[in-house]
Amino acid sequence: MAADDLPEFDAPPVVEVVLGVQFRPIFGLRPVELGPLREQWRTSYPIVQEQPPLPPTIEAPAVGPPVVQFVVGPALQTRIWFLSEDQTSLVQLQHDRLTVNWRQIAGAPDPRYPTVRAAFEERGLDLTNFVGDRGLGRPSITQAEVTYINAIEAAPEQMGDLARVLRHWQAPTVGLGQPEQARTVLVFNVPGMGRSPVRMYATVDPARRPDGSPALFLTLTLRGAPDGDDLAVALEFMDQAHAHVVRSFAELTPETMHSEWGMRR
Repeated sequence: MAADDLPEFDAPPVVEVVLGVQFRPIFGLRPVELGPLREQWRTSYPIVQEQPPLPPTIEAPAVGPPVVQFVVGPALQTRIWFLSEDQTSLVQLQHDRLTVNWRQIAGAPDPRYPTVRAAFEERGLDLTNFVGDRGLGRPSITQAEVTYINAIEAAPEQMGDLARVLRHWQAPTVGLGQPEQARTVLVFNVPGMGRSPVRMYATVDPARRPDGSPALFLTLTLRGAPDGDDLAVALEFMDQAHAHVVRSFAELTPETMHSEWGMRR
């Protein structure tokens, strides 16, 4: 299906889009050496913060949660956040991972996928050139992923009603009544994309927005190994993953909500 044939909404509930890759550890990528890269990104991302590093998460052949691997050796023992002034755009960098996030902030425009993809491609090329210029090789990509986080409005008494989020969902009918809260995880194999296994995770969690209002958060993450280990192939994988996630969102969610979100096709 072509990108211009994908489902489209006037007011989609998406609050965060994440594009990321994991690569083989670059042990020479240390915080003390990131000064030139920080200067290069300063205009677009003037705010810099340190966060704990994320462990590698690899899709394993067996069905189950992704395998978390731990690396022993000299590495970037922190995750650097580079934030835009309005904090809607975020770049996350550590010794084996690069991620670009768009986050919804009141009053800021919502970008389309091509905008977030372009930002990721720019940062990916910047990183490739940065490590290449220092004789550190190049990022050898092992996993790529696309995540869409959607906040679906729900009254306090609807926090256990997953039918508001998932089409054809049925609550237990054994006399217990509707649960006060509910969460679920669905895991789908995605054939014909990248190198198997490639999976999409659909999770629903009750939570609250930053303003305190209740919502059911539907998160769709598609992750796997691209057909090659360079940036261009990873971007092709992301394009396919984005299309799959968008179609899956329309298939998973109920038509009553499609009307509320202004579905145009």
